[in-house]
Amino acid sequence: MIRYILLLLLPLALFACQERYRYPCQDPENWGEKQCQKPFCSANGTCPEDLKHYEKTKVTGENK
Repeated sequence: MIRYILLLLLPLALFACQERYRYPCQDPENWGEKQCQKPFCSANGTCPEDLKHYEKTKVTGENK
């Protein structure tokens, strides 16, 4: 029985770990897309500069 419960919870745990964005323009990969360029995004306030976004940085194992 416990084995079945774990099998049901495993997909939930895997999908919960994905990096998701509420708006497409919050994703740094989409900043060059037409939907994230003015005037298209300014009508609904989803331009990257309107949303709190994160700088696109490469993660390394070194501390600087």
